[in-house]
Amino acid sequence: MTIKHAEELTEEVILNMNYPDFVALMQQDNTPPGAEYTIDYWIKHGCINKKSHLLDLACSTGFSSRECFKKEGASAEGIDISESAVMVANEKAKKLKANNLLKYYVADACDLPFEDNSFTHVLGGCNFAFIQNRLIALNETHRCLNHMGSMCISNFYYRRKISDKLINDVYNAINFRPNPLWTLEFWHQFFSERFTLVSEENHEMESQSEDELKADIYDYIFNRNEFTKGLNGSLQNVFFERFLKIRRPLNIQRDYQGVTLQIWRKK
Repeated sequence: MTIKHAEELTEEVILNMNYPDFVALMQQDNTPPGAEYTIDYWIKHGCINKKSHLLDLACSTGFSSRECFKKEGASAEGIDISESAVMVANEKAKKLKANNLLKYYVADACDLPFEDNSFTHVLGGCNFAFIQNRLIALNETHRCLNHMGSMCISNFYYRRKISDKLINDVYNAINFRPNPLWTLEFWHQFFSERFTLVSEENHEMESQSEDELKADIYDYIFNRNEFTKGLNGSLQNVFFERFLKIRRPLNIQRDYQGVTLQIWRKK
């Protein structure tokens, strides 16, 4: 669904929009776990510089590649299956006056529209968890990386047992069901099929209190987000309630999760 004007918005549209389109509508930067810290880790340990050409995999609104461009001058091409997200990514690149150094396309990670050996790095974030045929996508990224190319990962993993109820709550929030078997060891085994681990840093996560969560979302919707802060109060409240409903189970889930920052080298 593509919304071009705020006048097209209704409560029904907001409440029934899928998660990727909801995020894209707000022009929210759907950051990798760790956000700016992660980008700096990738740049340092993955040796990203102005000569690098990056593939931003499942790029959403293009945060990761855009930050690498701003910090290091790296060029990038990104793909995502959400037309709305790709449109926002290209708009943000245009505002940066990136010219042809940042380009974003609607495409599937399992069928990448690029030649072999096209990229120095893949910015994978936590996106392999969201790709159903992830081994096919892994092989595709391997194909598109040049010799000794690097995969940059920032992945959630479960560090303790999580209940089925919470898994279901997460599914109801974002229409995606995480697998409780996705431990750190699981991801090591997965990526090692085609890559060699060269750098890793792990962090435990913890949840915000309910009051902290509400205050953060309220401030974001009413003050910080350029799109929603300009809406009328009624629509702002709908955005607040929808975003809180999404974020609440994701916040609780943090007490069971860790984040691993990794650089994998192409075998």
